[in-house]
Formats: sequence, structure tokens, C-alpha cells
Amino acid sequence: MSERRSLGRLGREPLYNTSAVAQATGVPADTFRAWERRYTLPRPFRTATNQRLYSERDIGVITWLRDRTTEGMTITQAIQRLRLETPEIFAADQLEKATPSIQERQGEAEPQPVRLQQRLLEACIAFDSRMAERTIDEALARFSIEEFCALVVEPVLTEIGARWSRCELSVATEHFATGLLIRRLSAIFTLVAPVSGRGTIVAACPAGEEHDVGLLMLAILLSRRGWHVVYLGANVPTEDLITATRTIRPDLVCLSVTTADAAREAVAVAQALHAALDQSPPVVVGGYAVVTDDGPLTETIAHILAGSAGDVVDRIGELIERH
Repeated sequence: MSERRSLGRLGREPLYNTSAVAQATGVPADTFRAWERRYTLPRPFRTATNQRLYSERDIGVITWLRDRTTEGMTITQAIQRLRLETPEIFAADQLEKATPSIQERQGEAEPQPVRLQQRLLEACIAFDSRMAERTIDEALARFSIEEFCALVVEPVLTEIGARWSRCELSVATEHFATGLLIRRLSAIFTLVAPVSGRGTIVAACPAGEEHDVGLLMLAILLSRRGWHVVYLGANVPTEDLITATRTIRPDLVCLSVTTADAAREAVAVAQALHAALDQSPPVVVGGYAVVTDDGPLTETIAHILAGSAGDVVDRIGELIERH
């Protein structure tokens, strides 16, 4: 934590040339210029003659990355860890307008998220865990966690689900992809989850619902907004959820569903919670199945939240405030 605070306090005035930074950090200029090209870190100021000038914060970032790679991390892993621990370093308002974007520098025909989506999808179809992990590492190094979930994970999961429903992909492929993403998202959730926060939210899938990747992404985004999330995961029996809710006394219960049967079960769970508890918290139901073939679920005891994980997070905050 002290390391995070010290990076945030470092000055941002562009004062030091490339030689001074190399001497101060012990990192060759070619190395941190390569980091700049690939990850847009550090972020030097460009003068009218295109000379790079670095701030104390740039020097601090280079030193931090140097120490992590010396400890054995790859540079991609180090960038990812820095993004998780010190997200303000990556804030959009810190980007210098004189610095060309990744897409402009590389002359890419497609936006970066689309290329990463395609690469991750192809890796999952080929059962290539090494390529999939490398693609996830690159995405996490380039984007915020929120962007990673919205621009990479959600589109890939949607495409895999659509192809599976058309019998174009096997169950094994779907299990491989979801298992891989769950492992990575679980690690991120462990890093970002606060012990306490603005309030407590229980996150679960009702009995019979085995797919919890979407729920895990939601838990991460809620944690990033400061909520304390008690994550129960997939296929939670109703009686067990009632017991847990009675013990935890959360501000809200969130249920995730991907099938019409699970959606109807979630509404039954909300009714059971309301009947069993004297002060039942609000219950929200979200996920791919909140709109069924029969039309939207009737919003009675449960609040039905459709849309992306980011949209649902915003509406959950508003709902808790109302209650």
C-alpha cells in the first residue's frame, strides 16, 4: 500500500531526458521505450521537436516494473499487476495528446479489442491454453478491468454460447473456455475484493445454474466500486442461500441466470427469501436469460436487470440507495 501511495504522490512535470532516466533507474533506454510502444507506459511528454521528457512518476513506474521483472514476473504480468494495484496510473486523463494511440502506431485495420477477441476465441477453440493466457495477459495490460470484461470477455462468451447453441462448438470447448476464464477472473476478484465496503452483496446462481462466469465478472465490478461481495458461485440450493442470507444480512442478493429454467428458479428463490426472512433484502436477477422466449420475466418480488455487467452494477447501486 505504501508503494501505491508513493507512486500516486510522485510529480508529473516533464523534467528528465531519456539518458537521465536510464541512469536513475538502471533500465536501458531501449527497454523502457519498448514498454512505451507496447503498453503505453511510461508516458513521456513530447516536445515540439519530438524529444521525450519524463516525470518523477514515469521514473517511479519504470523502477517499479524493473523490480517486478527482477523478481521473476514477465513484463506483461508486471503491467497487469500495476493496473490492479494502481489503476490511477492508467487514467485516461493522463494520456498525452502528442502520444499516438496503439492503433495509430501499429497501423491496425481492426480495433485492438476485436483482434484480442478473435485471438482468444481461436485459442479456446484450439484448446491452446498458452495462447489464451497470453491473450488475456495482453488484454489486462492494455485495458482496465472494466474494459477487459466488457470488450473482451463478454463478447467472447457470447460468441461461444451462440456457436454452442448452433452445435458448431462442442461441450468440451465451452467447458475449456469457461474454466480458463473463471480461473483468471477468480484471481482478479481475490486481488480487488475489499474486506468491507459501502455495503454487502451476496452473489449466487440458483440451484441448477452451473454457469457463473457472468456472476464472477459482476462481483469484480461491484468490488471495484467499493462493495463487499460474498461470492457463493454456481448451483446454490435455495435452503442454503436462505441460511447464508440470514447469517450475512446483506444489503442485496444478486442471482445470475443463463437459462429460462434458471430464471424461473431465481424468481422462486426471491419469493422463498421473502417468505423466510423477516427483513428480506432486495433481490436482483440478471444474466443472459432474464429475457426468455415467453418475454421478459415478470418483475414482482425480484428486480430484473438486463444489460451488460457494467449497466447492472450501476442499477444495483441505485437500488441499494433507494432501499
